Amino acid sequence: MDAKTQQQYAETFHALHRKGDPLVLFNAWDAATAKAIAKTSPAVATSSGAVASALGYADGENVPLDMLTGLVSRMTAAVPVPVSIDLEAGYGDTPEAAAKSASDILKAGAVGINIEDGLSEGKRQLVSPERHAAKIKAVRDAAKDLGVQLFINARTDPFLLKFGSPDECMNEAARRAKVYAEAGADGIFVPGLTDLALIEKFVQLTPLPVNIMVTQGVPALPDLAGVGVRRVSLGPWPMMAAMRIIGQAAAAVAATRQYGTFLQPGG
Repeated sequence: MDAKTQQQYAETFHALHRKGDPLVLFNAWDAATAKAIAKTSPAVATSSGAVASALGYADGENVPLDMLTGLVSRMTAAVPVPVSIDLEAGYGDTPEAAAKSASDILKAGAVGINIEDGLSEGKRQLVSPERHAAKIKAVRDAAKDLGVQLFINARTDPFLLKFGSPDECMNEAARRAKVYAEAGADGIFVPGLTDLALIEKFVQLTPLPVNIMVTQGVPALPDLAGVGVRRVSLGPWPMMAAMRIIGQAAAAVAATRQYGTFLQPGG
C-alpha cells in the first residue's frame, strides 16, 4: 500500500467514529473473513482472541509478532477499506517495544490499533495509567515518524479485571481515559461495560470517543447510539458463531453420511 492511500484510509477511519451513528465492527480473523466483511462494512478490525485461535495459539500476545504482521499484510492487501488491528498490550512491557510493534503493524498497512492496559508480564493485571500512557505516547510518536494518522484505541480493563464495584470500575476507567487522551489516544475501549446508565455517564466523563464491546447484556445499537457511543465491536463472537456452525455441520455430515443442504457439490 502506498503512503497516500494509507493516509486516506486513516482519515476515513477517524471520520467513521460519529456521534449518533457508531461504527460497528464485525471483527475478522483472517484475509478471507476480512474480504467477506468488507463487502458491506466501511472498515475491518481484528479480534486478538479470534486471530490467536485461528492460528492455534492462546490469546495474550502468544501469536508471534512476525506472524501477526504477515497476517496484517495479507488482510490490508485483500480489502479496499481501513484495517484496525488488536495489538493487545503492544507486544512488550516497555514504550519502546510498543512503538516497534506498532511501527511493524503500520508498515503492513493498518491504520488503527487497540492497545490495552490489562496485560503485563504475561499476566492479566492492570498496569498503572502512567505506564500505559507512556506506551501510547511512544506509539503516537512512531506513527508520526511514519506519516500516518494512526487511530489509537486505548483499551482499559477495570471491568474485565473486576477493579471494584461497577461505579468504581467506571470511575477508574474515566480517570484512565483522561490520562490516555493526554498521551495521544484517539478512542477509549471499555470491555465489560454493559449498563446503559453507566455507559451514558462514562461518555459524558471522557473526552474520547467511546468503544463498547458486544457481550451478554449489552444494550441494543440504537440505545448505545443514543447515549453517545461512537464504536461498537463484536469481538470474538463472530468467530465463535462460525466455529459453532462448522462444528454442527460436520457433526450432521458424520451422523447422516449426507452432505447437507449447503454442502452439495457444485452448489
